[in-house]
Amino acid sequence: MTIDNPAQVLTLLSIGTVILGALFWIIDSRLGKVMREFQPNGGASVRDALDRIERKVDAVEVKVANHIDWHMNQKGA
Repeated sequence: MTIDNPAQVLTLLSIGTVILGALFWIIDSRLGKVMREFQPNGGASVRDALDRIERKVDAVEVKVANHIDWHMNQKGA
């Protein structure tokens, strides 16, 4: 395919611009949705779920440490 006149150049540039614009719009809209999941929003986001899991793991960690201490104290008694 040879480009013979400016109209063909403008047509190809227009098509390329439309395709790139559509791709950027799709990527931006999808990225925005993903990024919103990592912002706390009161309970429904991935970030909120991770925060809840972290609090529960911390509580279990304290309970296990206390339980180990109890066992260690029982051996010494």
